[in-house]
Formats: sequence, structure tokens, C-alpha cells
Amino acid sequence: MLKELNIKNFAIIDQLRVEFGPGLNVFTGETGAGKSIVVDALNLALGERASTDLIRTGSQEAVVEAAFELNSHGSAAVPSILSEQGIEMRPGEDLIVRRVIAASGKNKVYINGSLANLAALAAVGTHLADIHGQHEHQSLLSLERQMEMLDSFGGLNDLRQTVAGGFYRLQELREQLAALEAGEREKAQREDLLRHQKNEIEAARLKEGEDEALANEQKLIANSEKLAGLSRTVDEALYSSEGAVLSGLKKAITNLREIAAIDGRLSQTLELLESGRTQIEEAARDVSSYAERVEFDPRRLEDIGDRLDLIQKLKKKYGHAIAEIIAFGSKAAEELATIERSGEEMERLRKEIAGIKSDITVKAQELTKKRKAAAQELEKKVEEELGHLGMKKTKFTARISEEPGDDTLDGRRMGPRGADRVEFLIAPNPGEEPKPLAKTASGGELSRIMLALKTILVEGDSIPTLVFDEVDAGIGGGVAEEVGRKLKRISDRRQVFCITHLPQIASLAASHYGVAKSVKKDRTSTEVRLLGRKERVDEIARMLGGKTITEATIKHAEEMIERGAR
Repeated sequence: MLKELNIKNFAIIDQLRVEFGPGLNVFTGETGAGKSIVVDALNLALGERASTDLIRTGSQEAVVEAAFELNSHGSAAVPSILSEQGIEMRPGEDLIVRRVIAASGKNKVYINGSLANLAALAAVGTHLADIHGQHEHQSLLSLERQMEMLDSFGGLNDLRQTVAGGFYRLQELREQLAALEAGEREKAQREDLLRHQKNEIEAARLKEGEDEALANEQKLIANSEKLAGLSRTVDEALYSSEGAVLSGLKKAITNLREIAAIDGRLSQTLELLESGRTQIEEAARDVSSYAERVEFDPRRLEDIGDRLDLIQKLKKKYGHAIAEIIAFGSKAAEELATIERSGEEMERLRKEIAGIKSDITVKAQELTKKRKAAAQELEKKVEEELGHLGMKKTKFTARISEEPGDDTLDGRRMGPRGADRVEFLIAPNPGEEPKPLAKTASGGELSRIMLALKTILVEGDSIPTLVFDEVDAGIGGGVAEEVGRKLKRISDRRQVFCITHLPQIASLAASHYGVAKSVKKDRTSTEVRLLGRKERVDEIARMLGGKTITEATIKHAEEMIERGAR
């Protein structure tokens, strides 16, 4: 509910701070006192567009602040909406909205201290309050709102959500199918390319590190004659020639052995030579064996060259390394498999689309049937309520026609709300054709129609705060009392604000605010005050008797307040 409203330099309001409570809040005052300015300010707090004309003369900016307490009604959805805008709310925290209207045109919106855009505030505002009266912000004129009211009255919200879910799913599937069908030619070309790439890479049977091993083998075969010659030279030097190292070393060891037998000081030297001879013999055998294995194989050399050329060509096409080529081939194979499955996917999508179309067609037909039944019942109830509100001869119609849309199901146009278009029409006078509310209903009539609807829908409606501006236009007497009772009944479950000229309504208020205009230092200013008991009596007496207030009018006012309290 709305807890507090702070207004500064707005229209003819200099500075104003008002706190509100639950139940029925009534504003009264003489004509022209500025009662509707408070509603205009609340409109800004709910996200209505602002004009610099609203800035008080001589000021650079106007400021409107509103504090809302979130409850279990429609405002419970506000935290999730704000979360999408990056604004978080703690449990139990009030929602603080601040609008700054600058003469420079640089207006600002703050929600709980964070900068926000007007669209976000408007989205939040639809869950906080509904204003009805002679203002642009009249949800009753919205066809979407009219459908919501009818569906709420008929208990059809869940069925409508089912239809909407199926409709959006159908759109999603159709987009997927269109994307697949639109790329058929490109897909065929891509399929040929991928298949060629996949086959070429697979045919090569590449192994990681293969290119390095082949390059090394190529180098060895190309230098085989040189390697064979060098290895034979080493073999001769170590073992096979007359002056080989091993031959001379054997003689040295024999002589040194004789010396060591006489003089043991060279025993260690003898061990070193014997160890060296063993290692040199092993090295000589390795060299000899190597020399026998080295051979020139021109066929193998040619095969290696061809293989390396193939690898090099693949590197130019698919990657700088064999690992990259293999990865490219795997990716091509995966994409090719996806394309090959696309035909199956299109067939699956077509079947699913057909199934959903059939399902939502049945659901939409059911929704239409139930809407028509609900519309007939709603028409009777609204006309009955309007009769109590001074509009006895008014004909109210909830017309259901075909939904204007681009999609067609079962020969009817289809949208997320079904195949129907709901529009409320009235004929205020007998013999007239019912016409849309926007073309026929006055501000007072709209307020009373909304009051009738709210009385009927109060259980199912989710808006926590309702504002009725001049709901009493053109009525009086017993009708006024009936309007007051209906407002009081609604205020048992919702916070209600009402601007009224009728004492019958004002006497029922839980909180009564007086609106007065005064002139200070040649400046006109509007003030709003919560009236005490005596002030309420005086104000209702004024509303009863005008400028002439007698003891009788004061007593009558006291009786009305007491009766309203009961």
C-alpha cells in the first residue's frame, strides 16, 4: 500500500508530506483546491510521463517521492521485476520511488536510491496502484486490462496461461524450422565441403609426432653413405686395422701388468686401463654393428618425401600441426553429422508443431466458450451494480470478437491470449448502440464502471491500492450512499483513495484528508492535512450545507460520521 507521499514544487504545491494508512482514504475540499494534484503526483510515482509544465513557477525542478509497503497482493511481484533491473530489495523493505522533473528536461528516476529508467518504474507501477478517473492513466480503457478482468472474473487465468505458453512454444519451434528450411541450399554446399574435408583427413591416417619422426628418418637415409664411411673409419681406428687402438692398448696392459707384479704402486693405473679397454671394446662392437645396418634405400626415401608433402599440404589447409589437423577433422565430422540429422530434426519439429497447434486450438476453443459464458454473467452483475450507482438504464456489454493477429489456427486468428478480442462497451441511454468505453464513457461513468467491476472482482484482483478520482460525478442521495458502501467494502481488502464532493462518501473514511488552497506572499499553495474528529465534523458539515453551517448540519455531520464508523 501507499504509506507516504512527499511533493515539492509540483504545480501549486510548495512542499507537502502526507502519510497514509490502510482502508478508505478520502480527500475533500472546495472546488479548485487542488485535490487532483495529489493524484497527478501519484501518477508520476507510478511511471507516467512528466511535463515541465508541472514544475511550480519560479522553481528549477519538481520532486515527487512515494513510499510503498509491499504486501501479499500484486505488489509481491515487484522485487523480481526490480531484480531484472539490477535493483535488489531486502525482505520487509519498503519501496521508495523518487521522480525529479527538471526544467532543463534532464528528468531522473530513482528506485530505492538506485537510478532507474521510466520503463522499469512503469512496469513496477502496474503492480502498485490503479488510478481511475479523469486522467490518462485509466487501465479500464485498455483492451488487455478488460480481458484480464473478464478472465479473472471467470477464473480463466490458468487456462489463458496454458494457451499463451503453447503459443510462444509454437512460435519458437516455427522459428527453428524456418531457420533449417531457409538454409537448405547453403546446407547442401556445406555438406559437400565438410564431407570432402572429413574424408581427406581420415584417409591420411595421421598420427601426432609423425612428421618429426619422418623428417629424422629422411635425414638419416639421405646421409647413409656418409654415415657408413665414417662408421667404418671409426671401426678401423678402434679395432680392425693393424694400428688400432685396442691392439696397442692390449700391449700396454700386458707390460703394465708385469710392472704391477713387481711394484704395486701402478696397480690402480692397471685397473684404469683394463676398464678403459672394456669400454672401448664395447664401443667398437656398437660402431661395427651400426656400420653393418646403415644402407641407402631410395624407395623408402621417396615414400617419406611423398608422405611429408601430403602432411605439408594438409597443414596449409587445416592447421599448423598434426594435432590441429586431427581436431579440424573431428569438428568437420561433428558438423556433418548435425547437417545429416537436420532432415530428421525438421521432421521432428513439424510433428511437434502439429501437436501443439492441435492442443492449443482445443484449449483456445475452450477458452472462447468459457469467456462467452463468463461475459454473459459479468454483464448481468455489472448492470446490477451500475443500477445501484445511479446508472440504472445503462447497458453494459463484454463483446468477444476475433483476435487480430498474424497467426491462424483452425481458421481463426490466434494470439498469446487465445483467439479472442475482448472489449467492454456501454450504452448509457436506452435505444443506443453499445460503444467502446473510450468513445462513450465520461470520467465519472468510467469511475463508476470501474467501481462496479472492482466490487465484483475484489477477490480475484491483485492491485493493492485503488484510486477513484471524482467517482461521485453526477450522483447524490441514496446512490451516493451506495457508492460509499461499495468503496468501504472494497477497502476491507484493498487500500482505497477517493476524491469526493459527497458527505455520504467522506463520512465512511478511515482517514479523512482536507485539501485547501491558500495565498501566502502573493503565492498560491495547496495544503493537505489529516483531519481530526472536530475538523472532520466541520468539513462534512461544510459539504452538507455549503457556506451556511448550522447546528443542524453539524449534528447531521456527527451522525453521519458515527454511522460510517459503525
